[in-house]
Amino acid sequence: MKLNFKFTTTAAFLLSTLLIAGCAGNTAPEESLPPESASPAPFSDTSISSGIQTGAQAEAAAALLGDWELDKAETTPEGEESPQPVEVENARTYTFREDGTGSVQYPDGAVGFEYAVQGTYLTLVMDDGGLEMYWAAYDEDGALLLTRMNNDGSMQPLVEHFTHPEE
Repeated sequence: MKLNFKFTTTAAFLLSTLLIAGCAGNTAPEESLPPESASPAPFSDTSISSGIQTGAQAEAAAALLGDWELDKAETTPEGEESPQPVEVENARTYTFREDGTGSVQYPDGAVGFEYAVQGTYLTLVMDDGGLEMYWAAYDEDGALLLTRMNNDGSMQPLVEHFTHPEE
């Protein structure tokens, strides 16, 4: 018995189509897929073109003004309730000015930035093109607590404590 070439080709095409369709149906559930956008929602309506804050944001920005020196850092390991001290590589001092600009001083130099405050969220647009997003709060001693946010809006476990330097 001799097979027809057109029949064999068509059958192979249909079989491969069914195989591909079956594999495509076995993808990961939608809730386990990463978010389509890397922009976190807390900063969706923040404009940092001028850096000057108004209203409640002005009060939050006013509390931020001045120099803030890294005092200590701590992290809460998974499954633990109390934070543990941790060593950080970059000793640095942030300076926030009233005009919405500032700088961060590292041991080997400084980088300027523009900042915006939206509630407890702090966004820094660095002069070198970087973007840093933090959750900012103050402890009972007046120290500035910064927790870096990931691109998906989740927070890292590291909390850095900044204090005003001794004059």
